[in-house]
Amino acid sequence: MKTPFVCLLLGLLSAVELSASLDFYQKHVIENIQPDECTTVMQTRHIKGLFGGCKKVNTFLLGAHQKVQDICAGISGQKIVNFNVVVCKHDGSSLHPNCIYAGQTLGLEIVVIRCKDGVPVHLDKTVVFNNE
Repeated sequence: MKTPFVCLLLGLLSAVELSASLDFYQKHVIENIQPDECTTVMQTRHIKGLFGGCKKVNTFLLGAHQKVQDICAGISGQKIVNFNVVVCKHDGSSLHPNCIYAGQTLGLEIVVIRCKDGVPVHLDKTVVFNNE
């Protein structure tokens, strides 16, 4: 009787991790985005803040789908990597669902990605890359 319960529990945990990974890709991974496309992309991808309002800041990793997959393959924990990014910042005055964002291309950034069981689940932070 315990075996079916354990299998169900493992299946649910896998589904939660898969959902977190899909959420990560939806919020942070894009082939290409121009800074003036932030409002449209944030709206079409339904990216919202913690309590459903306008998200203050969102970072997009450019052309990163396969690279993120490879980085997290077979590991759990944080990985530090370099990515070209575009940061979308809320204008501070618009309200959900009509959030307006200004974008900025930051170029190469140091990005900290949290991986769990081989999949990305959170973008922990970005740090300005300084190659001086």
